[in-house]
This record gives sequence, C-alpha cells and structure tokens, in this order.
Amino acid sequence: MKLLKYPLAEHNKTVTAVAIAGFRLILADKQGNVYVWEQEKLAEAAFDGSKIEQLAVESKFPVRYGVGQVDTTVVFMVGDERELFLGTEHWVGRVRSWQNDERQWDTVFECQGSCVITDVKFEPGSGVLFVLTSGPNAVNLFELGSIKLVGRIVLDNDVRPITGIVDPLGQIFSVLSSDRSMVVYQYNAKGAFKQIQKLAQWVKVDPVRYKISMPPQGDVVPVVNAVKGGAGSSSASILLLDRNDNFQVTATLVAPPANECLALKFSPKVYVKHNAKKGTRSNYNLLATSGSKQNSVVVWNTKRVKPLFGAIQLSESPIVDMVWSEDGLKLFAISSDNVLYTFAFQPDDLGETLTPSEVELLQKNNKILPALPDPVVADDSAAKVTIKTENENLWPSQKLEVAKTNGKKSTKKKQPAQIMKKTQGTTMEFNGPSYAVPKDLKIKPKNETTKGINGVKKQRKDLDPIDFLDTSLILPLVAFSKVRLATPKVRLSFNYKPAQNQGLTLEIKNGSGNEQKPSIVRLVSKEEEGEKVLFQDLIPKFITICTSGNNFWALCTNDGFLYIYSDTGKRILPPLCLGVACSFLEACASYLLCLTSIGQLYCWDIEKKKLHFPVNTIFPLLNPSIRYSDDILTRAENITICAVTENGVPLVTLSNGDGYMFDKDLETWLLISDGWWAYGSQYWDMTNTNNIQGSISPEDKRDTLWNSGSAHQLASTIREDKKSIINFVERKTNDELSRKGRIKNLQRFARTILMKEGFENMEEIVTLSHLENRLLVTLRLQENSEFSKTLIIYCIRLSELGYTDRLDDVLSWLYNAGDYEKSILAGKSRKEHLKDVLIACADQRHVQRITSGYASALGLLDNML
Repeated sequence: MKLLKYPLAEHNKTVTAVAIAGFRLILADKQGNVYVWEQEKLAEAAFDGSKIEQLAVESKFPVRYGVGQVDTTVVFMVGDERELFLGTEHWVGRVRSWQNDERQWDTVFECQGSCVITDVKFEPGSGVLFVLTSGPNAVNLFELGSIKLVGRIVLDNDVRPITGIVDPLGQIFSVLSSDRSMVVYQYNAKGAFKQIQKLAQWVKVDPVRYKISMPPQGDVVPVVNAVKGGAGSSSASILLLDRNDNFQVTATLVAPPANECLALKFSPKVYVKHNAKKGTRSNYNLLATSGSKQNSVVVWNTKRVKPLFGAIQLSESPIVDMVWSEDGLKLFAISSDNVLYTFAFQPDDLGETLTPSEVELLQKNNKILPALPDPVVADDSAAKVTIKTENENLWPSQKLEVAKTNGKKSTKKKQPAQIMKKTQGTTMEFNGPSYAVPKDLKIKPKNETTKGINGVKKQRKDLDPIDFLDTSLILPLVAFSKVRLATPKVRLSFNYKPAQNQGLTLEIKNGSGNEQKPSIVRLVSKEEEGEKVLFQDLIPKFITICTSGNNFWALCTNDGFLYIYSDTGKRILPPLCLGVACSFLEACASYLLCLTSIGQLYCWDIEKKKLHFPVNTIFPLLNPSIRYSDDILTRAENITICAVTENGVPLVTLSNGDGYMFDKDLETWLLISDGWWAYGSQYWDMTNTNNIQGSISPEDKRDTLWNSGSAHQLASTIREDKKSIINFVERKTNDELSRKGRIKNLQRFARTILMKEGFENMEEIVTLSHLENRLLVTLRLQENSEFSKTLIIYCIRLSELGYTDRLDDVLSWLYNAGDYEKSILAGKSRKEHLKDVLIACADQRHVQRITSGYASALGLLDNML
C-alpha cells in the first residue's frame, strides 16, 4: 500500500465534494467548478513518485446554477458515467453527458428562505434520488429519468434529517436525525414508503455533513457514534446491524474514545478468505472511517472487527469526504485544507474478491420485503389543501398551487420599526410562583383483601414507597416544572399604547372570565377629529397582558391562550394554546416574543406565520447547576427585562446585572453584558444609566482612553448612540449595580486588586475581553455600524498595548486567505474593514511590520508612493 498526499492549491480553490464515476475521480470546489481526474494516474504517482509532476486535470467545467441562485458552494455530488447530480444547500441540479462539451443541465430541486438541503443520495438500481431537507423536515423522492417528485416522507418539526443511507438492493432507506434517532423506511420507485424500524440505538450527531454507505451485498446497516449505556454516555462506537435479524447488532467497531466518526465508506468489493485445513471460506468487507478530531483514516476488516491499518493524524484539518474506486484498490480522501490523499493498494494487499455474480447471490440471500401498494394519487382539491398547510417557498412545483390557493396576496405599508421595544410601561402586579414540588401523586390505595388459610381474610402487605431518580426536564408533559415565573395579576381594565404610534390605544376591560360577561378588547384611534374604534372583540377569558408590532396586535389570557389581530381586527392566526400563563409578551417589527411561567421561550415571525426558531427555555440563565434541587425550589435571580429586536433576537436581563441574547444559529444564550467588566474594563461607561445624566469629567481615568488619539470620535459616537442594543443592556447593568450599592466599591476594588501580585495587567485583560465580546455581539446582532467602529477601536488598543500576535490574527481574519474583495462582513466587504483598520493603526510604529504586509496586498503602499 502506498499513500500519495497531493495538495490541490494549484488546481482547485477549496474542494467541497468528491465522487467516483467509472474510472474517473470527480472533485467540486466552493466556486462552482468541477474537475475530472484519472484514477490510474493518481495510483501510478503513488507507487512511482517521479510521475507526480505529470499529474494534471483531465477536464474541467463550471456548474450551471438555476436562475437567482446565490449559493455556489457544491457540497453534494453523486452520479455515474451518464449523469451527475450536484447540489448546494439550496439547489440540486442534474448534468447529462458531463464528459462531453454538449452538457445538458436541469434543475431538480431548489428551496428558499429557511429551507436547507442537508443531504443528497443516489440509488441507480431503483432509479430514485433522495433529497433531505430541513425547514420543512422531509425526505423527497425523485424519479431519476424524469426528475419528477414522486414521494415525500414528512418528518416531525423537531426531527431534522442529518444524512441518509441508501440500500444497494433498492429496498430500504435509513435516515439519521438531529434527535439522535435512526429510522429505516421501505420505499419503491413509485414513491410509496413505509416505516419498518426505529432503531433502539442512540447516536451522537452534530449539525455537520456525514457520509455513510452500506456494503455491496446490503446485509448490514452501519450506525456511527452509537452511544453505550444511554444518551448521557461519552463512549461511542460503530455498530453493524443485521437487516435480516430485526436489525440486531452483529458487530461492533470501537474507535478511539475522542474520535467521532464523520465518514464511513464500504469498499464496493466483497472479500473472501479460504481456510485450507478446514476446507471452508468466509466472506468479509472492508470499510474506511474518518474521525472528526484526530483527522485520521482507518480501514477495518468486518470479520476480525479490528483495523486493518490506521493513518492517524493524517491531516492537519478534518477529512471532508472519502470514496472508493470501483475496483476497490484505491481510496481517495479530501481534507478541508484542500489536500487529496490517495491510498493505492496492490491486489494482494486486501485479499481475494468475489465475482459480481457471487455478490448477486449474496444479495438474494437477504430477506425480501413484501411489495408496497402504489401511492394513491389525490385529486386537485385535496392536493391544494395539503399544500396550503405547508410552509411557503418549498419547491417550484408547488409555488403555483400555493398562489392559486391563497388567491391574491395583500400588501400593506409597514410602519418604521424601532430597533427594540422596551417592556410595557403599564404598571401591573404579579402572582408569585409556587414553590411546591410534589414527590408523588397522592392516590389513596385500594383496600384489597385476599382469602388466606381457612377462609380468614388476610390484609395485603403494603409495599414500601420507592424514590425514583428525578430528572432536570422542564417540560410539563414529562415532569413537574422546575422553573416558576411570576405571572401578571388580572386587572379590571388597562390600556396599552405602542411606542411607534401614540395615537392608537388598545383598551382591555376584563369581564367575569366566562360567557356571561366576556372581556372586551377595543383598538381606538385618537386623532384631532375625535375618537374612532378600529375594531372590537369579545373573549370569554381574563386578559392579562398585551403588545403590538408592525401591523399586528397580540394579547394573552390567564389560561395560556394567545390571540393575534391585524390593524383592522382580522385574526391573523387561530388562538395559540400554550398551556400555561404568559409572564412576558413583547413584540418588535414582525416578531412576537412570549415567555411562559414555566420558562418556555417562543418567538414567532408573524409575517411568515411560523416559529422563528424552535421553542427554547431561559432555564440555563438561572444558574441551574447551583440552585437545582430534587425536593425544593430555590429562589433565582429576577428577570428584569425580556425583549426582542427587529431582527428577532430575544434579549433578557437579570437582577444581578447580566444581560443575554439568544442566538438561533448556535441555539444557546450568549452573554452580552457582565458586571465584572464594570470593575476592570477601561471602556465601560459608568454614566450610562437611567438615573445619571451628563458626561464624565476629563480627569477621569476611565475616559482618557476613550478620548485618546484617533479613536476619540468613534468612541464618542458609540457612547452617544441611543439606539444601540449593547448600550441599552449595559445601562441596565449599571442600574442594577447602583441599586445594590456595588457601584460605590468600584474604585476601592480597582486600587486594592491592582496592588496584589499577579494582577498588574488586570485592566488590560478585562478591557480586551470587554471589547472582544462587544465586537462579537454586534456582529451577531447585525449592528453593522457599531461593529465597524468597535473593530477599529479594538485594533488601535491592540496596537497600543503591543498585542502583535492578536492583531495579526484579526487582520488575517479580515484578509480571509485573499478572498477579501467579494466577501461581505457586517454589511460591507472585508477589504473596506481591513483598509479602515490599517489606516487607523498606521501611526503605531511597533506594529508596522505586521500592517505593512497587508497594506501591500491591498495596494495601499503603492498608492502612497
């Protein structure tokens, strides 16, 4: 066996997909170019190093995308010598006669908005192309010849398909999902399908692309990263499940503990080993796996259940994909740093292989599933109703029907949206949360008696009560909630005026909470001509809280129902049942935020009529590791503000001064403001409070750095920006510090700790930490102007303090490996950001060695000369 490590920097930009078609190796890069290589020349170069200089691309052609496609990074590529299927995260296309100059391109599938393609699989035997999508979560089945959508497997909203595994027999298709489950479906070429098995194994999955295949005889289904001993264990292994024995485990491949498998590819050949003494022979397979952390490639023998060989630490970056040649003598691997690895084997290295006819006999030994009935073709009216209930912007074949069903789309001019809407100003009282935690459900046992000896009734002995292990689950369907928030008390009447339009008033008059005297909801317009009622509604429930956004009004009842109206009083959605009362209800632009009394966080996009991100919780913000207990509820920090920005980002501040935002991409809470930065950061503005007005004296040490050098004007504009979200959150931090009296101890604390040994650089460290966090948060909040100004101030401060390595890291990030002109960051190109930073740091002589190289690359030095 020989290994060829061949960098592709001279031929490709960044390779993102690899496929095998006959005797050719096909590579695709993120620029939308396809390169064709001869496999034999790569193998010859592996055995004979002198032939490396002769390696060259056989042919090259660009991908012809659909109209309006912006995403050009090809991440999926499957096919054969006749046709190729290439796909991005929003488009899948087919190219026929790809080896000739007269190529025929067709669009198979495209999606828009939040819909993302997660995997594309190809099964030529059954003639089916599988396209897995999230948002909506589904598996779409296309006929290869006509590229027509013949079937669609709809998954639950919380089950996002990660990858699929095709069967070489064309009978089953396995789906690995984000909920760590694996489901096996039976299907046919006409689009019919049926779930036949949901595997009992739990798997550890990440939102990355997995590459998994089955052996050529199709007798086992691989399961990667299967968790041993439950979902919380960290020991993961590769399982091979027997499809003919109800998917029982037939072999286990144990990888290194920290090496999670991302790619698993079986060799297309079946190998045989003869035992001359016993006169028997045994069949086995070879499979290659690549790890996510050790960047290794391991080839396994399924009969011996241990590695045949392992190339540990093969690459400096993770392996993106692997593929075997059709003769099983070459294994190609691609790493994310654009290097092609070729494992070339001699026929004697791997063993004797079976003939294709013998492999077909092995395939016939598999259990044949009963044929599926043909799918029922619904009439037009039924089809329209089904499509209407789906999300919009799914696929082209359904856009016309959606338009016909919905009729003419109405448009309405939106009012200018504010950056963020504060908590309602109406004074209200709250019902305190309950602290009761029942250990069990008190049910009186039945006094059952049984007859003993001689007919004397004998009392049955009661069993001793057993305490079971509790969980930290907070959903009310599965456990008693460990999060209890206060809820607004029912008021006789109250009014609400939106901040963006003081001429409108939503009047609430609560009745008796039933049909005899319902509550009255009225939207009143108070203008110079007089008062005018825009709409009125009657609700037989108590109304506790209300809010408004762009062109919609929302209110909730004490039993957890949410009503949403347009400006004319038309209900935008049916009443939403949350099950529990709402503690916070806020809106901004087209987004509506709701926090329930058990800590569930909902954020809807009312314009699109769907959730902006999956339902989450504020439980992580309440220090659960410190305050959680099995039998009691402890008091946590109070939530002082719960708001949402015009981009749909939830904001939460606590009574300890900390401020958080929820990132829908990371699906976790991010810290915006920390009271610790007020103690040590030189860029923290202590006058940014709701109670103190005015400016800091020029003698104040904390203000000298804001007003120093070229950063003075930028710092002033940042500090005076009243619409800045970070300034708003830091203002709440100052208010809480002032309320608790901690603000008086800041100067005393700073003088004391700076005198201690090992804390001389505390101000520098905390200052840079504060600036870096502010920089990252503004990028997440899409505060483009504030991001640009903070970036310049941060780089100037790095230059002044002499952090050359960190400054070089920032400049390298902006340079983006040379792709800085077209790459957009925070609303403008990276080149503009880099130019602004270099000009701002030009007068710092001790960093000119670093900045001059980037200035030369941008041509700034040439212009000056």
